[in-house]
Formats: sequence, structure tokens, C-alpha cells
Amino acid sequence: MKMLALIIGSLWFFPVSCTSGLYAGMHVAARMDERDTTSGQQVHLAFSIVAEPGVDGQAFQMVRLADIAKFRKKGGAPTFLMSKPSGTLESGGYASVSYRVLQSTAAAQEIEVIDLDDDRTVWSRYRATATNVTPLGSRMFYVGYMYQALPFAMLLALLVYVGGRLLRRRQRADNN
Repeated sequence: MKMLALIIGSLWFFPVSCTSGLYAGMHVAARMDERDTTSGQQVHLAFSIVAEPGVDGQAFQMVRLADIAKFRKKGGAPTFLMSKPSGTLESGGYASVSYRVLQSTAAAQEIEVIDLDDDRTVWSRYRATATNVTPLGSRMFYVGYMYQALPFAMLLALLVYVGGRLLRRRQRADNN
């Protein structure tokens, strides 16, 4: 107990507890920002869908939900039903798009798309038919959540530090 009080009451431990709080806080912020259309929420702006055929020799292509009208105007014969149960597009560097068919019937599929970029990852889940897409939900992990978590991380670190100092003071009083 004495060693614990010494460690958490040390100024050297303050950055450790602050960083731990920041990491945990970012995940809490991401969890709180999950969107579910069944409860009336709008999906994230970065919501992505996949379609076949792909372009430039790729097996499939990724389209933002916001750009679906432009995608349909391009013409061709795209379908939102995927022929394989999963697939990945590597964009070079840190970016990639992958999908996984969660449920499939003859006329519809439930698909999850993971759009991974440098500073964010977006999970998009939707129901697809050959010609239509119905968003079901989305979640995102974004480096910007750090700014939301920072005040709470600092408060947590301060509370841990003060708690350690009080514990050290109490131990000193018990020893005297």
C-alpha cells in the first residue's frame, strides 16, 4: 500500500494517468457517438457502401452514401449486392476499405463496411438490394475524440494524484 501511494501520488505518474484517461475517454466518446437508424438517428457523414463492379480492375468500389445519387447517374449496371462474402480494397498507405456480408437472402444482404483512414475508422452497416441501400447504423473512431476526452482525462489524473497524496499523508500520520 505504501508503494502504491508513493507511485500514484508522484508527479511522474500524472502523465501516465492522464494518458490512460485520454485513451479510455476516446473510446467512451466513440461509443457514445454510435448511430442507429431504428431509433431515428442519422448515420455519420462518412457512411460508406460498396458496389459491384469495381473500377480500375478492382473487384468492387466504395461509394459514400451522400454521393449515391451521383453514382446512380454515372450509369452502367452497378449492383449493391456483393458476389463474395467479404473483400478488401487497399488504397496504399494507411487507407483501406473492407466489407463483410453479415446476412444474405436471394434478394437482400446485410453488409458491414469498414473504411479505415489515417485518423479515423468508420463502420457502416446497411441492408442492400440490387438497386437500393437502407442504412441501419454507423459508428466511428476518430482522433478528434481526443479533444472531447481531454478535460475528463486531466480531471481523472488530478483525482488520482490528489488521492495518492492523501493516502501518503494518511500513512505518514499512521506511522507517527
